[in-house]
Amino acid sequence: MCRAGICGPVGGDWTKLPPDLAAEIGGRRLRFDLTEYTHFRAVCKPWRQSTDDPRVLHSRFLPRDWVVLRNHNFFEETRCHHLLNVATGASIVGVALPELSGHRPLGYAEGLLVLRNTTSSGIRLLNPLTRAVTDLPDISSVLANASNDALDSAYFSWGFGVIDGGSAAAAAASPATVVLLLRELAGGAAKVTFQSVLSLHGRFYVSTSMGDVLTVELHPEPRLVYVIRQATTLPAMSSYILAPSSNDAAAGMIMVRASMSDEREHPDVEVFEVDVDGRKLIPMTTVGADRAVFIGSLRALSVSTRLFPSIAANATRGSFDWSEASFFGPTNLDVSLACCADFLPGTM
Repeated sequence: MCRAGICGPVGGDWTKLPPDLAAEIGGRRLRFDLTEYTHFRAVCKPWRQSTDDPRVLHSRFLPRDWVVLRNHNFFEETRCHHLLNVATGASIVGVALPELSGHRPLGYAEGLLVLRNTTSSGIRLLNPLTRAVTDLPDISSVLANASNDALDSAYFSWGFGVIDGGSAAAAAASPATVVLLLRELAGGAAKVTFQSVLSLHGRFYVSTSMGDVLTVELHPEPRLVYVIRQATTLPAMSSYILAPSSNDAAAGMIMVRASMSDEREHPDVEVFEVDVDGRKLIPMTTVGADRAVFIGSLRALSVSTRLFPSIAANATRGSFDWSEASFFGPTNLDVSLACCADFLPGTM
């Protein structure tokens, strides 16, 4: 039977809802958010039987826009976590994630937590909403030539993303492809290294130390392809970070360029729209009148200050200026998001 008070008017038996109709309703809930879909399926067994299990690794069930916030004490380990949807403002508190045990955080991929087994080279993907776990094949052969410093560092050594073809039809037709990108360490043979990665609209993008933007193509064989290649020499000591934007009519992506110099205490920050179709960067005067961008060494977050009015609008906040923030005692949302952008939760 359905849960009392949920199944409709007295005398109605919504457990007998036609399976096709239940699947259609579930699909519409899923288009809004994964949590709405899981709540729908939790109502009764017939509805679960009429809809796909979200605990599989599939593009439709990725926890996009959800982040795992740190607890108030920056260095305190906790068994429960606070999940936040930066697109809708929805929040879930007190989430236990025992699947983190025995694993070390490496990064993120479309809301999934990417973990490394502490006793092997196994990679685990954890969906914090459904607690679904996907253990990927051993990647020892891939890591054989990587130094221990690379494996032990959480800073710029890893990049993770998800490719699903970029359309709803493609996403429904086949499972997602998970991409692992390793950054060459300083002193290696590579002249250009990646600085940030971004999964967006079913594609996986990479920015380089030269300010270029590349994307991963899977066919006929996996390779990096230039989207934008800088024709001029850009300032030295600069970081080029890709971040989502609020402009879904365009590519939905911006590049934040932070340039340091000996003459300035703080970096000069410039923002560009990434025009994928035009293959160029377009200077912007703002990140958005109602947007704020948090930049970390693992990813960048873009949030609406209308949803979170305590956060200053039209601002970027990066690891280069977090030293000004206090990470001790009670923390407000902007500090929590800053920590979230740069670090994964403790407990591993």
